Amino acid sequence: MIKKLASITTFFFLLIAGNAQDTVKVATDLSPEQQAQLHYNNGLSELKKENYTKALEFFNSTLQIKPDFEKALYNRSLAYVGLKDYTSALSDIGSLLSKNPKNADAWFARSMIFMKQQKRDSALFYLDKTTDADPRHHEAYYYKGLIQTEKKDYEEALKQYSKAIEVKPDYAWAYNDRASVKRMMNKLDEAIADYEKACSLDPNAHFIWNNLGSAYRLKKNYAKAIEIYSKVIREKPDYLLAYNNRGTAYLENNQPELAKKDFEEVLKKDPNNAGAYNNLASVALKQKDYAKTKEYCTKAIQINPSYGPAYYNRGLASQMLREEENSCRDWKKAAELGVDAAKQLQISFCD
Repeated sequence: MIKKLASITTFFFLLIAGNAQDTVKVATDLSPEQQAQLHYNNGLSELKKENYTKALEFFNSTLQIKPDFEKALYNRSLAYVGLKDYTSALSDIGSLLSKNPKNADAWFARSMIFMKQQKRDSALFYLDKTTDADPRHHEAYYYKGLIQTEKKDYEEALKQYSKAIEVKPDYAWAYNDRASVKRMMNKLDEAIADYEKACSLDPNAHFIWNNLGSAYRLKKNYAKAIEIYSKVIREKPDYLLAYNNRGTAYLENNQPELAKKDFEEVLKKDPNNAGAYNNLASVALKQKDYAKTKEYCTKAIQINPSYGPAYYNRGLASQMLREEENSCRDWKKAAELGVDAAKQLQISFCD
């Protein structure tokens, strides 16, 4: 799993320039400079609390007093982003860049606004502008890597993550995401080395440990994978993905009862987890209980009608029960939902 930031606005907070201070009592003898600073500090405080409308009011007051206050202009753009007013946000960033075309943070902010709008090509263009302005902007390289990963240009993604790491050698997320790309390219030993480095840099990042376990699982080193997933579960008992993954490792290692126990634990904590029901279906399928397989798959589909693997597994169970019409119908649906293996079964068994 490639870790992405919870929100673009959250990331922007790392870029806020200036010192956020406690709100102070307004004095009647403040100079215009002091009044502007006071409004600005209050704006930062509201921005961090995600009170975007209030933050906007404070930044507007700041800029009325001091129109050339660049930090206020920058942070006002973030308030606009929080309000999804991207046109105004881009206008503020444009004003900053007209004053200083080499403002790397402004170029980066513009790229993030386009990322927020799912406009990846525009975001990539402005990420290039960012690194032109500042060749050591590690976050820009990281986001270039994310975009190239989405484009499935894995070689270019690796280059960008490597540049991010070159600039910031302790960048755990870049190591993690570079490892995930290597895992997609089946370079499992290299992926494991990167995941282990990321874990050493951020030992509390449970998602990275989970990814490391999955890399070992792909190498069929099930004992090591189970050991790592178990570590994650001990430290973070509510991390359901680790339960699902450990269950999968148990299943692939021919330990179906232990697998079933993990999947049932997921459903205790999250009764509407479609993936866990489908995983229980996989256990039933391995145990040749085809009626139970169909039952679990149907529950998964009821929870998530677009869950392709459940249609695929239900089709397998129907095929074993000689219900060819049902199996072909489910495989067709699974194929429509992107399950490539279902397409092959359609070709082999269906008209």
